[in-house]
Amino acid sequence: MLLLRLGGRTLLLLGAVLLPVLLPGALPARPELVVVVVSAAALTHGSVTGALVGLGAGWLLDLLPPGTGPLGASALAYLVVGALIGTVRRYADWSPVLPLLATGAGLVALLAVRAVTSAAGVGRAEVTTLAWTMLVTMVAVLLLLPVLMRLERWWGARR
Repeated sequence: MLLLRLGGRTLLLLGAVLLPVLLPGALPARPELVVVVVSAAALTHGSVTGALVGLGAGWLLDLLPPGTGPLGASALAYLVVGALIGTVRRYADWSPVLPLLATGAGLVALLAVRAVTSAAGVGRAEVTTLAWTMLVTMVAVLLLLPVLMRLERWWGARR
């Protein structure tokens, strides 16, 4: 069952990395779908799982084209975000809004890292693009996070 969970997460992460590239260029920004997958794992299983899934997701982003920034920067950022979102796990059942807020906070942290690295001369991030990315991603979070959390729970119940 561990193999099913790892394979399923790997496919989800590959889809989250590759799908935004396939979206039409007419959109003002592409959604940051990787944070949704990392958040679902972290909110369901905790900080350690969130950190490990975030690390793997960051490595995928760093290694698959068009990898941007210094090698390992995305991995470190997603590791920290996955671990921080995972700390909310014990409170996630209190309100259906709390997982959305935790994911939104993680997204803000990732976009802030992107803005800081852009200001340092690595990559390019404009304020309007970051704002549109935030908006488009939060719509994706509203639609996908409950589904992915149910999938994570189903994988966990199959032990």
